[in-house]
Amino acid sequence: MNLQSYYWYFKKAIPEHLCDTIVRYGLSIQHQMAVTGGYNNDPKKLNARQVKDLKKKRNSDIVWIAENWLYKEIHPFLNLANRSANWNFQWDHSESCQFTQYKKRQYYE
Repeated sequence: MNLQSYYWYFKKAIPEHLCDTIVRYGLSIQHQMAVTGGYNNDPKKLNARQVKDLKKKRNSDIVWIAENWLYKEIHPFLNLANRSANWNFQWDHSESCQFTQYKKRQYYE
């Protein structure tokens, strides 16, 4: 696929108070260990060797957010970027948003 633009971004699109709301909400949900490709999506099913190997690449905590109020805020930007970058993709669904928390010394390679 040849695209004219491979990314599109906005400066200061989300107001600070909404960012604060998203962070508070993300921190209020039970988190889980983040996984990367090649691993089961359920980190509870990993053995000790798999966890050690995974943490060489990624060591962070995540929650998944699938709230209509969040989609209502970000979908207009997705639509605008889709048109502005001339991608013109047809879409009608968003997957859950990943909220990642990094504690001291956590990382994603």
